[in-house]
Amino acid sequence: MSPLELSFDSVARPENIRTLFQPLVSIKNKRIIAVEALSRGYLPDRDITLPPSVLFNLPTTPLEQLQLDRLCREVAMNRFSPLYSTRRDLLLSVNLDMSLIDRETLGSGKFALAAQAAGLEPQNVIIEIIESSIQDVEVLKEFINRHRAMGFLIALDDIGAGHSNLDRIPQIKPDVIKIDRGLIQNIHQEYHKFEIARALTRLGRSLGAMIVAEGVEQEEEVLQLMELGVDIFQGFYFARPGHMEKSLPAAPRKISSCAKKFRQRAIETISRRKAVHAAYDKALEQVLEPLSESIPRRFDALLAQSLDSHGDIECIYILNAQGRQISSTMCNPEVIPEQRRFIYQPAPKGTDHSLKEYYLPIQAGLARYTTDPYLSLASGNLCLTISAPFKDKKGHDFVLCMDIGLHGQLGYAPAPPMSPGPTAKATTETTLPIRGCVCIGAE
Repeated sequence: MSPLELSFDSVARPENIRTLFQPLVSIKNKRIIAVEALSRGYLPDRDITLPPSVLFNLPTTPLEQLQLDRLCREVAMNRFSPLYSTRRDLLLSVNLDMSLIDRETLGSGKFALAAQAAGLEPQNVIIEIIESSIQDVEVLKEFINRHRAMGFLIALDDIGAGHSNLDRIPQIKPDVIKIDRGLIQNIHQEYHKFEIARALTRLGRSLGAMIVAEGVEQEEEVLQLMELGVDIFQGFYFARPGHMEKSLPAAPRKISSCAKKFRQRAIETISRRKAVHAAYDKALEQVLEPLSESIPRRFDALLAQSLDSHGDIECIYILNAQGRQISSTMCNPEVIPEQRRFIYQPAPKGTDHSLKEYYLPIQAGLARYTTDPYLSLASGNLCLTISAPFKDKKGHDFVLCMDIGLHGQLGYAPAPPMSPGPTAKATTETTLPIRGCVCIGAE
Protein backbone atom coordinates (compact mmCIF):
# COMPACT_ATOMS: atom_id res chain seq x y z
CA MET A 1 0.00 0.00 0.00
CA SER A 2 1.37 3.39 -0.98
CA PRO A 3 1.99 6.02 1.72
CA LEU A 4 -1.05 8.07 2.64
CA GLU A 5 -0.89 11.58 1.24
CA LEU A 6 -3.56 14.02 2.28
CA SER A 7 -4.43 17.45 0.97
CA PHE A 8 -7.31 19.82 1.42
CA ASP A 9 -8.42 19.50 -2.23
CA SER A 10 -8.45 15.71 -2.11
CA VAL A 11 -10.52 15.49 1.08
CA ALA A 12 -12.82 18.53 1.07
CA ARG A 13 -15.61 16.91 -0.94
CA PRO A 14 -19.10 15.83 0.20
CA GLU A 15 -18.34 12.15 -0.37
CA ASN A 16 -15.31 12.41 1.92
CA ILE A 17 -17.19 13.89 4.87
CA ARG A 18 -19.03 11.66 7.29
CA THR A 19 -21.38 12.84 10.00
CA LEU A 20 -21.76 11.08 13.31
CA PHE A 21 -24.65 12.00 15.59
CA GLN A 22 -24.53 11.92 19.38
CA PRO A 23 -27.89 11.98 21.17
CA LEU A 24 -28.96 14.50 23.78
CA VAL A 25 -31.39 12.76 26.10
CA SER A 26 -34.09 14.00 28.45
CA ILE A 27 -34.52 11.90 31.58
CA LYS A 28 -37.95 13.36 32.39
CA ASN A 29 -39.29 12.77 28.89
CA LYS A 30 -37.39 9.47 28.57
CA ARG A 31 -36.41 10.12 25.00
CA ILE A 32 -33.80 11.57 22.66
CA ILE A 33 -34.64 15.24 22.08
CA ALA A 34 -31.68 16.29 19.91
CA VAL A 35 -28.52 15.09 18.22
CA GLU A 36 -25.21 16.89 17.83
CA ALA A 37 -23.50 16.58 14.45
CA LEU A 38 -19.81 15.62 14.60
CA SER A 39 -17.81 15.57 11.37
CA ARG A 40 -15.09 13.14 10.33
CA GLY A 41 -13.10 12.77 7.16
CA TYR A 42 -13.37 9.57 5.17
CA LEU A 43 -11.26 8.02 2.40
CA PRO A 44 -13.57 5.49 0.70
CA ASP A 45 -10.85 3.94 -1.49
CA ARG A 46 -8.92 2.95 1.65
CA ASP A 47 -11.80 2.78 4.12
CA ILE A 48 -9.97 5.14 6.45
CA THR A 49 -11.69 7.56 8.81
CA LEU A 50 -9.90 10.81 9.57
CA PRO A 51 -10.41 12.14 13.11
CA PRO A 52 -11.18 15.86 13.64
CA SER A 53 -7.57 16.53 14.63
CA VAL A 54 -6.51 15.50 11.12
CA LEU A 55 -9.50 16.74 9.10
CA PHE A 56 -9.55 20.28 10.45
CA ASN A 57 -5.79 20.69 10.14
CA LEU A 58 -5.85 20.12 6.37
CA PRO A 59 -6.82 23.72 5.43
CA THR A 60 -3.80 25.97 4.99
CA THR A 61 -5.62 29.29 4.50
CA PRO A 62 -8.57 31.04 6.20
CA LEU A 63 -10.59 30.60 3.00
CA GLU A 64 -10.04 26.83 3.04
CA GLN A 65 -11.00 26.73 6.71
CA LEU A 66 -14.24 28.54 5.92
CA GLN A 67 -14.98 26.23 2.98
CA LEU A 68 -14.44 23.10 5.10
CA ASP A 69 -16.56 24.51 7.94
CA ARG A 70 -19.45 25.17 5.56
CA LEU A 71 -19.07 21.81 3.83
CA CYS A 72 -19.27 19.91 7.13
CA ARG A 73 -22.43 21.79 8.13
CA GLU A 74 -24.09 21.21 4.75
CA VAL A 75 -23.33 17.48 4.88
CA ALA A 76 -24.55 17.29 8.48
CA MET A 77 -27.85 18.99 7.66
CA ASN A 78 -28.43 16.72 4.65
CA ARG A 79 -27.67 13.61 6.73
CA PHE A 80 -30.02 14.82 9.45
CA SER A 81 -32.88 15.39 7.00
CA PRO A 82 -34.11 11.73 6.99
CA LEU A 83 -34.16 11.71 10.79
CA TYR A 84 -36.07 14.97 10.82
CA SER A 85 -38.68 13.57 8.44
CA THR A 86 -39.53 10.87 11.01
CA ARG A 87 -39.37 13.13 14.11
CA ARG A 88 -40.42 16.73 13.43
CA ASP A 89 -39.70 17.72 17.02
CA LEU A 90 -36.09 16.49 16.86
CA LEU A 91 -33.38 19.14 17.13
CA LEU A 92 -30.05 19.25 15.29
CA SER A 93 -27.11 20.88 17.03
CA VAL A 94 -24.25 22.02 14.78
CA ASN A 95 -20.99 23.70 15.71
CA LEU A 96 -20.02 27.03 14.22
CA ASP A 97 -16.45 28.31 14.30
CA MET A 98 -16.99 32.01 15.00
CA SER A 99 -13.32 32.76 14.33
CA LEU A 100 -14.17 32.36 10.63
CA ILE A 101 -17.01 34.88 10.67
CA ASP A 102 -16.05 38.46 9.92
CA ARG A 103 -17.69 41.48 8.30
CA GLU A 104 -17.16 40.04 4.82
CA THR A 105 -18.78 36.67 5.54
CA LEU A 106 -21.42 37.90 8.00
CA GLY A 107 -24.12 38.60 5.45
CA SER A 108 -23.58 35.59 3.18
CA GLY A 109 -26.64 33.74 4.46
CA LYS A 110 -24.89 30.42 3.90
CA PHE A 111 -26.08 28.90 7.17
CA ALA A 112 -29.76 29.63 6.53
CA LEU A 113 -29.48 28.50 2.91
CA ALA A 114 -27.95 25.17 3.94
CA ALA A 115 -30.79 24.53 6.38
CA GLN A 116 -33.37 25.47 3.76
CA ALA A 117 -31.74 23.22 1.15
CA ALA A 118 -31.91 20.27 3.60
CA GLY A 119 -35.59 20.96 4.29
CA LEU A 120 -35.02 21.93 7.93
CA GLU A 121 -37.02 24.47 9.86
CA PRO A 122 -34.81 27.03 11.68
CA GLN A 123 -36.50 26.31 15.02
CA ASN A 124 -35.15 22.74 14.80
CA VAL A 125 -31.54 23.84 14.42
CA ILE A 126 -29.26 24.81 17.29
CA ILE A 127 -26.18 26.85 16.43
CA GLU A 128 -23.45 25.89 18.90
CA ILE A 129 -20.98 28.70 19.47
CA ILE A 130 -17.67 27.77 21.06
CA GLU A 131 -16.75 30.61 23.41
CA SER A 132 -13.01 30.32 22.75
CA SER A 133 -13.43 30.92 19.01
CA ILE A 134 -15.03 34.37 19.32
CA GLN A 135 -12.86 37.08 17.75
CA ASP A 136 -15.17 40.05 17.17
CA VAL A 137 -17.97 40.48 19.72
CA GLU A 138 -19.90 42.97 17.57
CA VAL A 139 -19.88 40.57 14.60
CA LEU A 140 -21.00 37.81 16.95
CA LYS A 141 -23.94 39.88 18.22
CA GLU A 142 -25.04 40.78 14.71
CA PHE A 143 -24.76 37.16 13.55
CA ILE A 144 -26.84 35.96 16.52
CA ASN A 145 -29.48 38.67 16.09
CA ARG A 146 -29.94 37.83 12.41
CA HIS A 147 -30.22 34.10 12.91
CA ARG A 148 -32.33 34.30 16.04
CA ALA A 149 -34.77 36.50 14.11
CA MET A 150 -35.01 33.69 11.53
CA GLY A 151 -35.88 31.22 14.29
CA PHE A 152 -32.57 29.44 14.89
CA LEU A 153 -31.68 28.51 18.47
CA ILE A 154 -28.37 29.64 19.96
CA ALA A 155 -26.21 27.51 22.27
CA LEU A 156 -23.10 28.55 24.15
CA ASP A 157 -20.73 25.60 24.32
CA ASP A 158 -17.94 24.66 26.74
CA ILE A 159 -19.20 26.76 29.67
CA GLY A 160 -16.97 25.95 32.62
CA ALA A 161 -13.94 25.11 30.49
CA GLY A 162 -10.66 26.84 31.29
CA HIS A 163 -11.08 29.61 28.73
CA SER A 164 -14.77 30.36 29.22
CA ASN A 165 -15.95 33.81 30.28
CA LEU A 166 -19.33 34.26 31.92
CA ASP A 167 -19.65 37.71 30.36
CA ARG A 168 -20.51 35.94 27.08
CA ILE A 169 -23.83 34.83 28.54
CA PRO A 170 -25.40 38.33 28.69
CA GLN A 171 -23.82 39.14 25.32
CA ILE A 172 -25.20 36.05 23.58
CA LYS A 173 -28.35 35.44 25.66
CA PRO A 174 -28.22 31.76 24.73
CA ASP A 175 -31.23 29.49 24.43
CA VAL A 176 -29.01 26.58 25.48
CA ILE A 177 -26.07 26.51 27.91
CA LYS A 178 -23.81 23.47 27.63
CA ILE A 179 -21.77 22.76 30.76
CA ASP A 180 -18.32 21.51 29.84
CA ARG A 181 -17.10 18.01 30.65
CA GLY A 182 -14.40 19.51 32.87
CA LEU A 183 -17.06 20.55 35.39
CA ILE A 184 -19.08 17.36 35.00
CA GLN A 185 -16.32 14.84 35.65
CA ASN A 186 -16.60 13.42 39.18
CA ILE A 187 -19.01 16.19 40.19
CA HIS A 188 -20.47 13.84 42.78
CA GLN A 189 -17.12 13.84 44.58
CA GLU A 190 -15.93 17.45 44.20
CA TYR A 191 -17.80 20.14 46.11
CA HIS A 192 -16.42 23.12 44.18
CA LYS A 193 -17.54 21.65 40.85
CA PHE A 194 -20.93 20.92 42.38
CA GLU A 195 -21.38 24.52 43.52
CA ILE A 196 -20.29 26.00 40.17
CA ALA A 197 -22.67 23.70 38.31
CA ARG A 198 -25.42 24.63 40.76
CA ALA A 199 -24.81 28.33 40.05
CA LEU A 200 -24.84 27.78 36.28
CA THR A 201 -28.04 25.75 36.53
CA ARG A 202 -29.76 28.46 38.57
CA LEU A 203 -28.51 31.08 36.12
CA GLY A 204 -29.85 29.14 33.15
CA ARG A 205 -33.21 28.63 34.83
CA SER A 206 -33.55 32.33 35.65
CA LEU A 207 -32.63 33.28 32.06
CA GLY A 208 -34.95 30.72 30.49
CA ALA A 209 -32.05 28.77 28.96
CA MET A 210 -31.97 25.00 28.65
CA ILE A 211 -29.03 23.45 30.53
CA VAL A 212 -27.19 20.54 28.92
CA ALA A 213 -24.58 18.53 30.80
CA GLU A 214 -22.15 17.21 28.21
CA GLY A 215 -19.54 14.53 28.60
CA VAL A 216 -21.33 12.48 31.26
CA GLU A 217 -19.68 9.10 31.71
CA GLN A 218 -20.91 7.89 35.10
CA GLU A 219 -24.32 7.24 36.55
CA GLU A 220 -23.40 9.12 39.74
CA GLU A 221 -22.65 12.23 37.67
CA VAL A 222 -26.11 12.04 36.12
CA LEU A 223 -27.87 11.56 39.46
CA GLN A 224 -25.95 14.40 41.10
CA LEU A 225 -26.78 16.78 38.24
CA MET A 226 -30.43 15.74 38.35
CA GLU A 227 -30.37 16.79 42.00
CA LEU A 228 -29.47 20.28 40.71
CA GLY A 229 -32.36 20.25 38.24
CA VAL A 230 -30.48 19.28 35.07
CA ASP A 231 -32.57 17.13 32.73
CA ILE A 232 -30.70 17.10 29.40
CA PHE A 233 -27.56 14.98 29.10
CA GLN A 234 -25.00 14.14 26.43
CA GLY A 235 -22.12 11.75 26.80
CA PHE A 236 -20.71 8.26 26.50
CA TYR A 237 -22.75 7.06 29.47
CA PHE A 238 -25.88 7.21 27.33
CA ALA A 239 -24.55 6.86 23.78
CA ARG A 240 -21.40 7.30 21.75
CA PRO A 241 -21.49 9.20 18.45
CA GLY A 242 -22.70 6.98 15.65
CA HIS A 243 -24.20 6.74 12.18
CA MET A 244 -27.95 7.28 12.02
CA GLU A 245 -28.94 6.77 8.44
CA LYS A 246 -32.74 6.93 8.40
CA SER A 247 -34.06 6.64 11.94
CA LEU A 248 -33.13 7.30 15.52
CA PRO A 249 -32.02 4.42 17.72
CA ALA A 250 -34.26 3.47 20.60
CA ALA A 251 -33.92 5.62 23.68
CA PRO A 252 -31.03 4.27 25.76
CA ARG A 253 -32.19 1.92 28.54
CA LYS A 254 -30.06 3.89 30.96
CA ILE A 255 -32.58 6.75 30.74
CA SER A 256 -35.25 4.70 32.50
CA SER A 257 -32.69 3.31 34.91
CA CYS A 258 -31.54 6.80 35.91
CA ALA A 259 -35.12 8.03 36.26
CA LYS A 260 -35.98 5.10 38.55
CA LYS A 261 -32.85 5.48 40.67
CA PHE A 262 -33.27 9.25 40.98
CA ARG A 263 -36.88 8.84 42.11
CA GLN A 264 -35.85 6.24 44.68
CA ARG A 265 -32.91 8.34 45.85
CA ALA A 266 -35.05 11.46 46.16
CA ILE A 267 -37.50 9.62 48.43
CA GLU A 268 -34.65 8.24 50.53
CA THR A 269 -33.06 11.67 50.71
CA ILE A 270 -36.24 13.26 52.01
CA SER A 271 -36.52 10.55 54.67
CA ARG A 272 -32.89 10.98 55.69
CA ARG A 273 -33.22 14.74 55.87
CA LYS A 274 -36.26 14.41 58.10
CA ALA A 275 -34.30 12.16 60.44
CA VAL A 276 -31.24 14.40 60.38
CA HIS A 277 -33.22 17.55 61.09
CA ALA A 278 -35.03 15.80 63.90
CA ALA A 279 -31.57 15.11 65.38
CA TYR A 280 -30.61 18.74 64.85
CA ASP A 281 -33.78 19.87 66.64
CA LYS A 282 -33.03 17.58 69.57
CA ALA A 283 -29.44 18.84 69.81
CA LEU A 284 -30.64 22.44 69.59
CA GLU A 285 -33.06 21.91 72.48
CA GLN A 286 -30.31 20.27 74.54
CA VAL A 287 -28.04 23.26 73.97
CA LEU A 288 -30.76 25.86 74.58
CA GLU A 289 -32.07 24.41 77.84
CA PRO A 290 -29.08 25.29 80.06
CA LEU A 291 -28.57 28.63 78.27
CA SER A 292 -32.14 29.70 79.07
CA GLU A 293 -31.49 29.06 82.76
CA SER A 294 -28.21 30.94 82.81
CA ILE A 295 -26.75 34.44 82.34
CA PRO A 296 -24.39 35.83 79.64
CA ARG A 297 -21.18 35.62 81.68
CA ARG A 298 -21.60 31.82 81.84
CA PHE A 299 -22.45 31.35 78.14
CA ASP A 300 -18.91 30.46 77.03
CA ALA A 301 -18.62 27.61 79.53
CA LEU A 302 -22.02 26.23 78.55
CA LEU A 303 -21.18 26.42 74.83
CA ALA A 304 -17.95 24.52 75.44
CA GLN A 305 -19.84 21.79 77.29
CA SER A 306 -22.32 21.56 74.39
CA LEU A 307 -19.45 21.23 71.94
CA ASP A 308 -18.11 18.32 73.94
CA SER A 309 -21.50 16.57 73.88
CA HIS A 310 -22.17 16.95 70.15
CA GLY A 311 -19.27 15.96 67.90
CA ASP A 312 -20.79 17.31 64.67
CA ILE A 313 -20.87 20.88 65.93
CA GLU A 314 -17.88 22.69 64.45
CA CYS A 315 -18.48 26.12 65.97
CA ILE A 316 -21.08 27.58 68.30
CA TYR A 317 -21.69 31.19 69.37
CA ILE A 318 -24.37 33.58 70.61
CA LEU A 319 -25.65 36.91 69.25
CA ASN A 320 -27.63 39.57 71.03
CA ALA A 321 -31.00 40.77 69.75
CA GLN A 322 -29.27 43.28 67.46
CA GLY A 323 -27.15 40.58 65.78
CA ARG A 324 -23.86 41.39 67.48
CA GLN A 325 -21.82 38.48 68.84
CA ILE A 326 -21.67 38.53 72.65
CA SER A 327 -19.94 35.18 73.26
CA SER A 328 -16.65 33.75 72.09
CA THR A 329 -16.82 31.41 69.12
CA MET A 330 -16.32 27.98 70.64
CA CYS A 331 -14.75 25.62 68.10
CA ASN A 332 -13.93 21.98 67.79
CA PRO A 333 -10.11 22.19 67.63
CA GLU A 334 -9.96 19.26 65.22
CA VAL A 335 -11.86 21.02 62.42
CA ILE A 336 -9.35 23.78 61.69
CA PRO A 337 -6.00 22.32 60.60
CA GLU A 338 -3.04 24.24 61.95
CA GLN A 339 -1.80 25.24 58.48
CA ARG A 340 -5.18 26.78 57.58
CA ARG A 341 -5.73 28.92 60.67
CA PHE A 342 -4.27 32.02 59.05
CA ILE A 343 -6.95 31.79 56.33
CA TYR A 344 -9.98 30.57 58.24
CA GLN A 345 -10.64 32.39 61.49
CA PRO A 346 -13.82 32.28 63.56
CA ALA A 347 -15.52 35.55 64.38
CA PRO A 348 -14.51 37.23 67.66
CA LYS A 349 -16.76 38.82 70.25
CA GLY A 350 -18.32 42.02 68.98
CA THR A 351 -18.65 40.90 65.36
CA ASP A 352 -21.74 42.26 63.62
CA HIS A 353 -23.84 39.41 62.16
CA SER A 354 -26.94 41.53 61.56
CA LEU A 355 -26.89 41.01 57.77
CA LYS A 356 -26.12 37.30 57.88
CA GLU A 357 -28.51 34.74 56.41
CA TYR A 358 -28.91 32.95 59.73
CA TYR A 359 -29.78 36.12 61.67
CA LEU A 360 -32.29 37.95 59.45
CA PRO A 361 -34.96 35.19 59.44
CA ILE A 362 -34.83 35.09 63.24
CA GLN A 363 -35.22 38.85 63.34
CA ALA A 364 -38.24 38.44 61.03
CA GLY A 365 -39.90 36.15 63.57
CA LEU A 366 -38.90 32.58 62.65
CA ALA A 367 -38.48 30.23 65.59
CA ARG A 368 -35.64 28.38 63.84
CA TYR A 369 -33.61 28.69 60.65
CA THR A 370 -31.24 26.37 58.79
CA THR A 371 -29.01 27.67 56.00
CA ASP A 372 -28.06 25.90 52.79
CA PRO A 373 -24.65 24.19 52.90
CA TYR A 374 -21.69 26.56 52.44
CA LEU A 375 -17.93 26.69 53.02
CA SER A 376 -17.36 28.03 56.50
CA LEU A 377 -15.15 31.10 56.94
CA ALA A 378 -14.37 29.76 60.38
CA SER A 379 -13.06 26.35 59.32
CA GLY A 380 -13.00 26.15 55.52
CA ASN A 381 -15.21 23.05 55.79
CA LEU A 382 -18.59 22.36 54.26
CA CYS A 383 -21.21 23.16 56.88
CA LEU A 384 -24.62 24.64 57.55
CA THR A 385 -25.72 26.99 60.32
CA ILE A 386 -28.74 26.47 62.54
CA SER A 387 -29.98 29.51 64.45
CA ALA A 388 -32.71 29.92 67.04
CA PRO A 389 -33.81 32.68 69.43
CA PHE A 390 -33.91 32.19 73.19
CA LYS A 391 -34.23 34.18 76.42
CA ASP A 392 -31.77 33.96 79.29
CA LYS A 393 -32.64 33.63 82.95
CA LYS A 394 -33.45 37.35 83.18
CA GLY A 395 -35.64 37.39 80.06
CA HIS A 396 -33.11 39.05 77.70
CA ASP A 397 -33.25 38.06 74.00
CA PHE A 398 -30.38 36.23 72.28
CA VAL A 399 -29.78 34.10 69.19
CA LEU A 400 -27.91 30.79 69.32
CA CYS A 401 -25.91 29.84 66.19
CA MET A 402 -24.51 26.35 65.59
CA ASP A 403 -22.28 25.46 62.60
CA ILE A 404 -22.79 21.78 61.74
CA GLY A 405 -20.11 19.96 59.75
CA LEU A 406 -21.35 18.08 56.69
CA HIS A 407 -18.25 15.95 56.25
CA GLY A 408 -17.84 16.55 52.50
CA GLN A 409 -21.37 15.57 51.49
CA LEU A 410 -22.81 17.35 48.46
CA GLY A 411 -26.43 17.38 47.53
CA TYR A 412 -28.33 14.43 48.85
CA ALA A 413 -28.32 14.81 52.61
CA PRO A 414 -26.81 16.86 55.38
CA ALA A 415 -24.45 15.25 57.85
CA PRO A 416 -25.46 12.07 59.65
CA PRO A 417 -27.32 12.47 62.93
CA MET A 418 -25.52 14.08 65.82
CA SER A 419 -22.81 11.94 67.37
CA PRO A 420 -21.27 12.59 70.75
CA GLY A 421 -17.77 13.96 70.94
CA PRO A 422 -14.95 12.23 72.80
CA THR A 423 -15.42 12.05 76.52
CA ALA A 424 -14.22 15.18 78.28
CA LYS A 425 -13.14 15.70 81.86
CA ALA A 426 -15.79 16.44 84.41
CA THR A 427 -16.16 20.21 84.53
CA THR A 428 -18.00 22.79 86.48
CA GLU A 429 -20.15 25.39 84.76
CA THR A 430 -17.29 27.89 84.76
CA THR A 431 -14.52 25.54 83.55
CA LEU A 432 -13.92 24.85 79.87
CA PRO A 433 -13.77 21.15 78.94
CA ILE A 434 -10.78 19.68 77.11
CA ARG A 435 -12.56 19.46 73.74
CA GLY A 436 -13.69 23.08 73.45
CA CYS A 437 -11.32 25.81 72.40
CA VAL A 438 -12.02 29.53 72.48
CA CYS A 439 -11.38 30.94 69.00
CA ILE A 440 -10.96 34.67 69.29
CA GLY A 441 -10.50 35.26 65.56
CA ALA A 442 -9.10 38.39 64.01
CA GLU A 443 -10.00 41.70 65.58
